[in-house]
Amino acid sequence: MSFWKWLGVACALFGAAPCWSAPYAPAPLSARIEAYVQASMAEGATPGIVWVYQGGVPVYQGSHGASDRRSGASFHEDALFDIGSMTKQFTSAAVLRLAEEGVLALDDPLERFFPEAPEDKTGITIHQLLTHSSGLSDENGAFDGRDSDPYKSEAEFLAPLWASPLNRSPGSGYEYSNAGYSLLAIVIERATGEGYETALRRLVLEPAGLTQTGYRLMDWSVQTAARGYDDFHADPDRADRGLFYLERWRTEPVSYRLLGNGGLHSTPADMLRWMTALHAGDVLNADSLALLQAPLVALDDPYPPTFTHYSYGWGVGRRPSGEPWISHSGSNGVFFVSVQYGPRTDTLILHMTNAARGSVGRMGYEVARMMDDPRYEPDPVHGGPVRLVQTFMADHTPEHIDLLPAYLAARSGDPVPAAWVLNRTGLHQIEQGHAAWGLALLELNAALHPDEGNLQDSLAYAYEQTGRLERARRHYRQALTLGQSAEDCYWCSNAQAALDRLVQVASSE
Repeated sequence: MSFWKWLGVACALFGAAPCWSAPYAPAPLSARIEAYVQASMAEGATPGIVWVYQGGVPVYQGSHGASDRRSGASFHEDALFDIGSMTKQFTSAAVLRLAEEGVLALDDPLERFFPEAPEDKTGITIHQLLTHSSGLSDENGAFDGRDSDPYKSEAEFLAPLWASPLNRSPGSGYEYSNAGYSLLAIVIERATGEGYETALRRLVLEPAGLTQTGYRLMDWSVQTAARGYDDFHADPDRADRGLFYLERWRTEPVSYRLLGNGGLHSTPADMLRWMTALHAGDVLNADSLALLQAPLVALDDPYPPTFTHYSYGWGVGRRPSGEPWISHSGSNGVFFVSVQYGPRTDTLILHMTNAARGSVGRMGYEVARMMDDPRYEPDPVHGGPVRLVQTFMADHTPEHIDLLPAYLAARSGDPVPAAWVLNRTGLHQIEQGHAAWGLALLELNAALHPDEGNLQDSLAYAYEQTGRLERARRHYRQALTLGQSAEDCYWCSNAQAALDRLVQVASSE
């Protein structure tokens, strides 16, 4: 019998307390990550792809959730994602390649490529655009709208940008700017005489060996694409955004408000190839690669220790162990992708999911902490608030509705969710014929937000649908009463029409 086993037996027999124990032996990292991912799934999160590599060797390769919830298809290495703002690191690499070739210089002012630029913007440099220190921000008129908005031409993009005032003096500090990276895409086009994606393939994608990364020039199959899910909605059909964010480039050009800053497609396998090729020197020389990892501009509101500065298309900081660390994420609110890399230990953490709601974006950073501290056990991440409520419903009955606020507080920190969360979830339950859950959710919501007339309207509708007509009339009246003090009573016409109908029914009985 070993000493440690003997000691354990002795402690048990003689009740020694405190008692010496065997040295701490943490579970293997892969098992700890898997337990963390599984716990997150139980909280309604969709982890997607989580890969961890050290020295080019896989430490953990997990695939959890569904790339297509209808078929149950799982994620795989060739699953296609929208990588959002991860696009910026490809744009920055293309600019650095052009600098290496002498086509442009990082201190070139905008006026070299945009002679039409107004005086307050002519002196903005390529370096400032790359580091988000140009003074442009997403509040500028050039960047209104969403990823799903219609195509915007170069002229339609530039006109409001030139007309918008700067938020700060160029070079005076950090302010994240998607518009700035769209300008860089146009710089690439004007410097090369090629379209952005054509230049990107020549300068960056082909040297890195990437065949499944791009906008419109890729050849990809619907069977390899991950469907996007917007869990902002309780109705699964409405949450399913399908292949919209991937297929749109087949029929329309890339909007200049998105070009260069977001919307590229890629796969886990290609993102792994990208990071391998980039740090092997297949894309950039040593000096350019050093710039990508340099803390060039300090963040006004850093996310220590992981993200304290910005370089060229990358956030820069240190992981908890002190190792220099570069990272970036990208999301359109549906897809989410993050890459973290430690050059000293050649550590790579890749996370890609098709359901970005909730705190899912925290997963990669928590994995880094787990690697640094064998005792660290992160709290599981959760899906969006609707998914949290749905998870609660799966484990409880409507009679337990009073437990929901504490459940939400323990997982999201907010015992009173935004009014729309329970409103949408409750109405969906009513529409699906689950009256008990629908009424429980809508009654709780009205109690949590007693001054919101729309919630009274929803509750009245639920009562009406379940045959509780006197209660329905009462709450329609309450909805109208609250509407009298509302600036925009968007529910009043519906409530009044429903009340008139129910009053007529009552009078005829």
